[in-house]
Amino acid sequence: MEQKEIYDLIDRFEGSSLTVMEIEHRDFKLHLEKGGGETPPAVLPMLQTQPSVHQAALAEENSYEKVKAPLVGVYYGAGAPDEPPYVSLGDRVSKGQVLCLVEAMKMMNELKSPVDGIVRAINGVNGQLVEYDQILFEVEPC
Repeated sequence: MEQKEIYDLIDRFEGSSLTVMEIEHRDFKLHLEKGGGETPPAVLPMLQTQPSVHQAALAEENSYEKVKAPLVGVYYGAGAPDEPPYVSLGDRVSKGQVLCLVEAMKMMNELKSPVDGIVRAINGVNGQLVEYDQILFEVEPC
């Protein structure tokens, strides 16, 4: 591989949204990573949305109905940024009432309350990634 080609690859990599690039060509190998002091955005949401040990212990102790993420996606507590959230802590909800949206592959999926009750915990963070089966809400049946 020519030196000019290598510099061209480096320039294209720096101008792209890629964070890692690895190229192998015959006996030549090139590995590029962007980093600096910045954490890639894809890693940060996963770290922030993991339930704490305390939250997990509380979830096991109470008899609240756990509402879990049906898929991996982005959590939205409202239909639009300028709208109020679907529910807040302490709100009374009806069975089938929309609690939040989870966006996956550009599709908005409504997450609905399985019971009539009172919202006792909201574990989703607006705009952050949620994992499959992550507890997003706890609803006290009434």
